Amino acid sequence: MISISVGEAKNKLTYYLHLLEEKGESIQITRHGKTVATLNNQDTSNTLSKKQLFLKGLESWRSKYAEEIKLNSSEEIDNIFTREKYDEPAVRHPEDFEW
Repeated sequence: MISISVGEAKNKLTYYLHLLEEKGESIQITRHGKTVATLNNQDTSNTLSKKQLFLKGLESWRSKYAEEIKLNSSEEIDNIFTREKYDEPAVRHPEDFEW
């Protein structure tokens, strides 16, 4: 990601748009060292917004259900989602046992 000042963006906008278009570079525009805007190409922008929506939904889910399922931290929730999908479930169904 390239970081430039507002003045530089104003003076060289065409050049930075070319970098954005041709090389897929993201550009941060800053004023007094603080980011005021970020430019992304269209493909990157769509991907970012989908990812941001997913993360916002996940955070909402965590805040809504974490207490109900007695999870104390985000790390425990992350462990649930990162375990192998073929791991044995913690609770087995009674029909799975041979009597």
